[in-house]
Amino acid sequence: MSSGPTSLSPSYKSGFVAIAGRPNTGKSTFLNQILGRKVAIVTHKPQTTRTRILGVLHQPEGQAVFLDTPGIHSPGSSRLNRAMVRTALDACRDVDLLLFFVDLPSGFTSEDLEIMHSLPIGQSPVFLVMNKVDRIDRKSLLPMLARLEQPAQPFARILPISALSGENLDQLRAQIFKILPNGPPFFPEGQISDQPETFIVAEIIREKLFFALHQELPYALGVRVETFAEREEIKGLWDVGVVIMVERDSHKGIVIGKGGSLLKRVGTQARKELEALLGIKIHLNLWVRVKNQWRENVSVLRSMGYPDHLEAGD
Repeated sequence: MSSGPTSLSPSYKSGFVAIAGRPNTGKSTFLNQILGRKVAIVTHKPQTTRTRILGVLHQPEGQAVFLDTPGIHSPGSSRLNRAMVRTALDACRDVDLLLFFVDLPSGFTSEDLEIMHSLPIGQSPVFLVMNKVDRIDRKSLLPMLARLEQPAQPFARILPISALSGENLDQLRAQIFKILPNGPPFFPEGQISDQPETFIVAEIIREKLFFALHQELPYALGVRVETFAEREEIKGLWDVGVVIMVERDSHKGIVIGKGGSLLKRVGTQARKELEALLGIKIHLNLWVRVKNQWRENVSVLRSMGYPDHLEAGD
């Protein structure tokens, strides 16, 4: 991945690009792919992303700051779900470009149209990004595009891509930089995200739990990092203590597994990936605690890095 230029040309571009759409349309996969590095966790389950993830793409021609958002869905009754939807909507305000992701095998649905019309995008151009082109019969693609490429549609561009394989990502990247305005970079060279290490730790552990648990339980899981400190006597070794919150006593046993097997497996997988991502050695301790209705607890949600605008009466 190229770094930003040391001296800026008058044609240097920079701007903010929101990534929005329904759950499970491949937004986080796209962000990781275009950055060439993992900054957002990805699972097969919808609503994996719970808060806004920022990723910075440095190119010779400019800098694109991507805002990956939670999938927009019916928020339901929990404060966490309502905050997720509001986070997605807020991230779409005052950006230079919106990438609206659609699951191509499902087509552009009435739900997609309703969600897109609810976004506070103002005058920002909108690219319709039709993801998972690798999973459809190509003969059906041209008729689908012809139906969408109508004057009444609000799309500046319609681009079929595969975030997983990288197909057509070069074309999308080029179109993004055509749209972005001229201006200096917002972030220094080398910085690809604004998330602290503790957020990355919590997200990677949550990802491993999503894969390990096949019931609906992952949606009732919360992960909070309580300690993250380098040992004084062993430089380069970090002690990381993490609490996994569940809402019921019965959930605790499921997360721990028989003889602690599931928790041990999750810890090993997370530790190996975190050591590679962060470039440090980690001694990881995981605890499982029952915290009734943690998804309604404002102080708990804030301590986990969820939106600052959560209010007690929300």
